[in-house]
This record gives sequence, C-alpha cells and structure tokens, in this order.
Amino acid sequence: MDDTQPASVKETFSAKEAAKLAGLSFAMLNYLGRYDIVGPSGSDQRSRGRARRYLYADLLLLRVIGRLLQNGISVLRLRRALEGLRARQSSADLLTKRFVVTDGYNIFFQDSGVAELLETGQMTFAFVLELSSLRSEMSLAIERQAAA
Repeated sequence: MDDTQPASVKETFSAKEAAKLAGLSFAMLNYLGRYDIVGPSGSDQRSRGRARRYLYADLLLLRVIGRLLQNGISVLRLRRALEGLRARQSSADLLTKRFVVTDGYNIFFQDSGVAELLETGQMTFAFVLELSSLRSEMSLAIERQAAA
C-alpha cells in the first residue's frame, strides 16, 4: 500500500474476507474458483500454498453472484453468462453498470433503457413502468371524466 492511502483502505482481501463480505460460504467461494466462475484477481501467481487475494471488483461480482444464486439462478447459467461476458469485456465492467436484471434464466446488464444479454452480448430495449403512478393518472382521468 502506498503512503497516500489511509491505513483503513485495503487493496486486496483474503479468501475468508471475500466470502464474508460477499455473503457466500467459504465452500461456495472455493467452488466458484475451482470451476473458474470467479477467481482472485489480486493474486499474481496461482498455486498451492499461495494466498488468494481478491480485489474490490471481485467482491462486487461475488456479491452479485450470491444474490442471483439466492434468487434461483443456476451456477451453470452464471458460468455461461460470465464466459460470454469475459469473451467481450472484463467482468470488472460490472463496476460501471447500473442494473443486473434476470428473468430467472437469462442475465442482463441494464443501463438507461438498453439491456445486454451477458451470455451473447445481444442488446435489447427494456423499460420499467411504475404502476402506482399509472394508477394515480388513471384515477385522475376517471375523476375528470366524471366531473365533465
């Protein structure tokens, strides 16, 4: 760590710290690493006896994976999506995206109305309608029509 950073800022995290911060079990972290779904980017050399070091981007990706797993996405789907993403760009690009969206099967990055399918990179138009505002608008329209 260089002298300009506060002592409380960490650049890398151990495997145990990464699992805890990401909300995953240590066994799941090992599983994800063993099958090259998410590996420690902060380690220069990977071999037996060397500590795995995870970067902030790794932790964020691990947390996203944890949430997707909690919501029923299979590890196989995650692996395919991340392989497709890595073929086109770095998984650290997750830091720049606004939303991760899923339909329970496919996984998308979404920014400003455009969703990108992680597995293939195919773009699709997406938007969200807030139904409470539509209900309010409809109620007002009905009241105005009744008053007329």
